[in-house]
Amino acid sequence: MATFWNLMSAEFLKLRHSTALRLIWLFPALFLVLEFLFFERPMLSLKVQSPAFSASFDTQQLKIIGALWAGFFHPLLAALLPALLFRNEHRCKVWRHLHAMPVPRRSIFLAKAAVLAALSLGAFSLVGLGLGLERSLLARINPLLAFPWHGWEMAKVFGVLWIGSLPLFALYLWISDRVNSLAVPIVFGVIGLLLTIALGGSELAQPWKRDLIPWVLPYFCAQEAVHNYTPKETAHIATKIFQEEPNVLRLPNGRKVKTWQNIPDDVLFPPPQPTPLWVLLTFGLGAGVLLLGVGIVDSGRNRI
Repeated sequence: MATFWNLMSAEFLKLRHSTALRLIWLFPALFLVLEFLFFERPMLSLKVQSPAFSASFDTQQLKIIGALWAGFFHPLLAALLPALLFRNEHRCKVWRHLHAMPVPRRSIFLAKAAVLAALSLGAFSLVGLGLGLERSLLARINPLLAFPWHGWEMAKVFGVLWIGSLPLFALYLWISDRVNSLAVPIVFGVIGLLLTIALGGSELAQPWKRDLIPWVLPYFCAQEAVHNYTPKETAHIATKIFQEEPNVLRLPNGRKVKTWQNIPDDVLFPPPQPTPLWVLLTFGLGAGVLLLGVGIVDSGRNRI
């Protein structure tokens, strides 16, 4: 155990002034800036508050975490962090030196996995604390925006998102150990983002076939953890502009005709029930442990 803690300390020492450590605060900072400019700043001039606005604004931050952070920032961060953790060893070609030391080879991989878990949770914490600070500043500027900060609900969303990301973390960590290139995990991250965007707005008779894909699993885990959402709100934010408007018929010439029916489409054609959260979390834990075990076993190989 003492050897493992020494390896952990060495990994954190290598993070000083590293790109991986910069990403931990850069991604949350960029997310908070975009969230404020597009969602919070327009509310500063609010003069009158309606019940519908109160209900929407109260849980707005939770929905933005599920849509913007889980849909855009997290897939890229999950791909970049593991590759950057192995960057020093690959770039400086120190594997022979490390394997010549009286330290188990697999312990090095396990230490990097623990550091990756700590860094990802650190990024989540910065996002949550930043949203809480932002909500308090808005209340000082405009008293009509004095809404509580749902810290516990945010922690639940981030916790579920983190568990759903375990298969991706383990897979990217294994790939980063095997491949000496930042391009490969970046490509996988972009592919995962495109899959999330493409499959986020699709409706299947059996949603688990879509939800259990490792690249889209974190997004749907976060959606399941957000309170008061409808099945249509699980669509990725990038695909909402392409969704058909309710009770609107589009003619071949492009014109829109408003229709009326006494039975709403959601009642006449009810959407399929989402995959239960416990199924998503169980799969995330199981697949994450399995892939992590494969990576640990493979990390004991002889490197040329």
